[in-house]
Amino acid sequence: MSENDTSTIDALKATLVRAVECGDAALAASLYAADARMLPPGAQPITDPVGVLDFWQRRIDGGSDGGVLETVRRDEFGDVAVEEGRYGRKSGEGWVDSGKYLAVFRRQSDGSWRYATDIWNSDQG
Repeated sequence: MSENDTSTIDALKATLVRAVECGDAALAASLYAADARMLPPGAQPITDPVGVLDFWQRRIDGGSDGGVLETVRRDEFGDVAVEEGRYGRKSGEGWVDSGKYLAVFRRQSDGSWRYATDIWNSDQG
């Protein structure tokens, strides 16, 4: 799988994890549709590409350098897929957060998938 292979949802998620591991906020942000909505815990919705890029840059600058995204359940409806999953976020050798997420993915006109809505919350309360 190439770094920009987002033809499947699993490849898209793997690219997001790899972007964080490499400290590449621009790559992470490119995985979101132009009209995507990020709904981070304890914060206002992020509804524009500049905000998505800023979020990932701040997350990487804050020490996030890896993680895992694990599918619990995924339902596909044509060009839209809804996924429930579990995540873990690393900084250095340690896990700094884990929790659950719900993501909506939308297939783009070129056949690739992008995040359309991304919401998550921590198990740490």
